[in-house]
Amino acid sequence: MTAIESVEISVVQIPYRIPYHTSTNVTPTGRHVVIKVVTSDGTVGWGETGIISRRYPSQGDAPETILAVLHHYLAPVLLGRNPLEPAVVLAAAEHTIRGHLFAKAAIDHALLDLQGKLLGVSVGVLLGGHMRGAYSVSRSLPLAEPERVADRARELRDQGYQRLTLKGSGVPAADVACFRAVRTALGDEYELEMDPNGAYQVDSAVRMIRAIEDLGVLAIEQPTPGSDVAGLAEVRARVMTPIIADESVFSDIDLRQVIAHRAADVICLKPFKSGGVLASRRLQHAAECAGLQVSTGSMHPFGIGTAALHHFAASVPLLTTTGYGSPSERFVDDIVDDACYSFKEGTVSVHNDYPGLGVVVNEEKLRRYTVDRVVVTDVER
Repeated sequence: MTAIESVEISVVQIPYRIPYHTSTNVTPTGRHVVIKVVTSDGTVGWGETGIISRRYPSQGDAPETILAVLHHYLAPVLLGRNPLEPAVVLAAAEHTIRGHLFAKAAIDHALLDLQGKLLGVSVGVLLGGHMRGAYSVSRSLPLAEPERVADRARELRDQGYQRLTLKGSGVPAADVACFRAVRTALGDEYELEMDPNGAYQVDSAVRMIRAIEDLGVLAIEQPTPGSDVAGLAEVRARVMTPIIADESVFSDIDLRQVIAHRAADVICLKPFKSGGVLASRRLQHAAECAGLQVSTGSMHPFGIGTAALHHFAASVPLLTTTGYGSPSERFVDDIVDDACYSFKEGTVSVHNDYPGLGVVVNEEKLRRYTVDRVVVTDVER
């Protein structure tokens, strides 16, 4: 039996082209965790996870905590395991340490990559196949003065994007002014959303949303704090615009709360935040059974995580929005030389004939951008 023999864990740091400014943080550099899992026959599986903002995850993870959890708890669980049994391995990981979904996402990616390579099929095939081979993506606009946001919106429209998401600040007058400026710049028919990343309380959220409803807003993502599901439900009941839950949905328990409170019309799934592709697939099915729609965000992955995201997004039958195209949108460089996806003029094309995740990792670049690294092998057990 082919078994896992070693796990290499790296904290990888690549600068943004432009610092990413939201209501929770200003982020100048992407700091992600990449794992390389090697089996007894030499097959390599790649995984990735990461967090945009230090204040984003409710459980308070950071690259350093993810590295520690992988090093001391999760990587040892992988050693000696059969990579063709990802559900079994992930169940053992959950038994070893509960939670830590961001860390488990990297394990999920690597196991699926290994499984696909060993079977000679893509992760898309493992998920049942791609429902679509190409789709347009949206793009989020960081906080800035209304004129600057409107100028950037024009640029992105001209690059081929058909939908944009404005970040919200939590200040109604500022957010309404910014939305109005972009609407004026792009015209009445262009699709616009807003995402305040939980910056509002209920009454101010309702006031802001009502002020832009006449301007044509497609949806509002997470207006109130992720922990306040009852507040999110109250906002939804008081406005006409569809509400997307993002920071309110990490786990199965979170989704049950959103469903019970009727707090959202759509849930935004990101494999990094929910423990990986397999966990996100479980949430997708539960949401669809409850009559909720599904969108995907990203956490701005590098190439490994992007491939996993696109295999997942392409496999979802009904997807309202896909929120990421390629690392080239955000970062000055990447650690992947070739991938199962391509991105041009706001549209992703996904290919289903690459084995595993379908990425060719540039290990020289991986070493160049690595700021911390540990290796766990059978010798340490």
